[in-house]
Amino acid sequence: MLKNLLSPDAKLKRENTELRAENARFLGAVARRDRENKDLRDENRKLRLQVDALKRGRCRDAEGKFV
Repeated sequence: MLKNLLSPDAKLKRENTELRAENARFLGAVARRDRENKDLRDENRKLRLQVDALKRGRCRDAEGKFV
């Protein structure tokens, strides 16, 4: 009888552990995509500045100042 009472609790604990693992994987994927998106935004911003400078016939030096 005691085994029957403990069995649902053990099942819930196992299910909870599986859900926590799935949640951790999901949050890891979200964090990775967020970093990738930030990196791509930075890269796009730099490329837009380069294109803008080229259209105006000016270039920027390493500090970002027009030469």
